[in-house]
Formats: sequence, structure tokens, C-alpha cells
Amino acid sequence: MSYRRVLAPAVFGALLLAGLLWWAGSSAHALSLPGATRFFGPDQANRLAAWTMPWSTDAPSSAQFTDPAGAPGHGADYAALRETAMRVRYAALVLLFTCGAVPLLRRLSERGAGRAAVAVVALWGWGVVAAMLAVTVSAPWMVASGGSGAFRLLPNLASAMSQGRELPVGAALVAAVAAVGLMALLRPAVTPRPGRSVPTAATARLAATLGTAVVAIALAVLSNDRVAGRMQTGFTGSGRLSEPGDLLRLWIQLGAWTLPTGSAPGRWLLYRLGDVALLALVWWGLRLLPVLLDRVTYPAYSLGAVAATTLGVVVNGLWHSLLSFQGSTGGPLLYYVSIGQGVSAALVFGILAGCASTMAVRIRSRAQPPASPTPHTQAASAA
Repeated sequence: MSYRRVLAPAVFGALLLAGLLWWAGSSAHALSLPGATRFFGPDQANRLAAWTMPWSTDAPSSAQFTDPAGAPGHGADYAALRETAMRVRYAALVLLFTCGAVPLLRRLSERGAGRAAVAVVALWGWGVVAAMLAVTVSAPWMVASGGSGAFRLLPNLASAMSQGRELPVGAALVAAVAAVGLMALLRPAVTPRPGRSVPTAATARLAATLGTAVVAIALAVLSNDRVAGRMQTGFTGSGRLSEPGDLLRLWIQLGAWTLPTGSAPGRWLLYRLGDVALLALVWWGLRLLPVLLDRVTYPAYSLGAVAATTLGVVVNGLWHSLLSFQGSTGGPLLYYVSIGQGVSAALVFGILAGCASTMAVRIRSRAQPPASPTPHTQAASAA
């Protein structure tokens, strides 16, 4: 399918994702009303407000926007910087989601329930990543609107970039279903191209294993708490560019784990089941993509690997939240804390895994002899 035909579903999904997040953000201040506090409880209402505020276009009630310390009389300027940050955030969200959705929808455009399901899952994961990237792009304006851009810039950037990752998990699923559904309505009767080379099962398994190995190294080595501690304390200095440990951890750590301690290793093993689920989801996605894509390309395969890694990170976070919720009475939202952490690293290592898998598929496909034409393909070529 051509780029022109998949552009409309991709843009529709992007606008729907942005609209859902804007609608949720516009309700942020309603959570401070007495009715919301009584319904959710004060702690859960504050948690919901923290999730929705990064997507709210209204300036929060803060002294920074009325009479900022160190710059009295410039509150309107800081408020204008925040408005600019939100405009950049939503514009980047629409653009980034569209740029990723177009190659995914184009390569998964053939009919079939399997391809439609994989397209929904891939767009779901990419929607979460697009929201993270939109927050990252707008982070400099957001940090400047806080009046602290000249002090500890890198930690402030890391803090701003790590916000707003909870709501896109649900909103991206709705946008993915809508985009794939619209593509199914607008798609003409497309017949598969004759003679399309499909990687063998052994090639797909090899590519999935190589890509999963890349993610496993990041999960087992770089996500260890000792490595995180070394990164946090290995950089010393002063000034605006000091303490880059938070920023590095944001981009290379898929999670956080430590060696078992105490007399209860069983609970440690329970937490590691989430990591196993992450790797299994990545392997499953990388195994299916070479067969379902109409052509194995670096952009499409890498985007699919990023989506699979992102959803694996989300599943891992959900599992950790469920384990933390056992025996608690503080409300479910207070333990919904791990969702979205590691999405930045999922983008980095998902791209690396996708490139490694694509290279394996292409090398193995070149080494294999071309398949002999079938009578069906011969008739199609003659026609």
C-alpha cells in the first residue's frame, strides 16, 4: 500500500491520541475539588493530578507565574514559556506518532486478522514512545518556565523528560485501534505481490533471538542497581552540566533490579518473572514481524522492535505494581508507580534490536537459494 493511503489513518490516530491526552489534561484542576477528593481520597486524587498535569495546557497555580523569586514582574514571561512548551509537546506528539505509524501501517497493510492485531499492538507501543518523545522535545521550554534552567540543567531535564508517561498507555491503545480500523475501511482490495520472499521459520527465530539478546544484555547488565549507583556517583563536577547520572539512567535502564537479599529469595524470583515476560514479548514480536511484514526493512522492523520492547516494559511495570499492591490498603493508584519507566531505554535498545534482527534476516535471505516459482506465480508473471 502506498504512503498516501496510510497517511490518513496515521494522522487520525495521532489526532485522536493528542485529543485524548488534552481531554485528560484539561481535567487536571477538577481533581482538586472537594468532590474529587472525597471520591478518590486525597492521596489517589493527588496521584491522578500528577499524571494529568504534564498534559494540561492550563498554567498551574504557582508563585512562579505570579511573582517569581529572582525575577519579580516576569511571571507572564514564564507562563508564556510554559504555553510554548505545551504547544511544542502536542505538535511533536502528532508529528512523531504519524511518522512512526506510516511505515508500520504500510508494511502491515495486507488483509488478515493476524496482521491487524499485530498492527494494533505495534501502534500501541509506538504511541507510548511518541508521547515520551514529545515530552522530551518540549522539556527545555518546560525547564525554562520553572525559572531553574541555569541551575543543575541536566537533572532538571531528566525530571521533566520522565513525566507524563502513565496516561499514554491507555490513550495509545484507543488511538491504535482507531487507526487500524480506519485503514481497514479505506483499504482497497489489495492482492499480495507474486513472488514475495518470506523468511523461513529458522531465519525468523534467529533474528528474534539476536534482537532479544540485545534487550537481555540491557536488562541484565545496565539495569542492575550497582550499575545505576556507579553512573550516579561516577560523574562529579559543578555548574549547570554536572550530575548527568539521572539523564544517562533514563536512556539506558529498562528497569531496576538487585541481587536477592535476606531469607526470602522466592519473592525476588517473583519480581524476575516480569523481566522474563518482557523478554518473551520481545522475542514473540521479533519472531512474527519478518513473516507478517510485506518487506523486511530497517525502519519497519526497528519500529516494531521498539513497540515490542515498550510493551514489555509496561507489562513488567504492571507486574511489579501488582506485587507491591499485595496486602495494601492505600488504594490501587498509589501502587501504580512503575508504568512508563524504562520507555526511553526501550526506544534505544529497541532500535538496536531491530537493526540486529533486520541484518540477520537479510544475511540469511541472501544465503538461501531463491525459491522455485510456483504455477500460480508463473501465471501471475505472464499476466
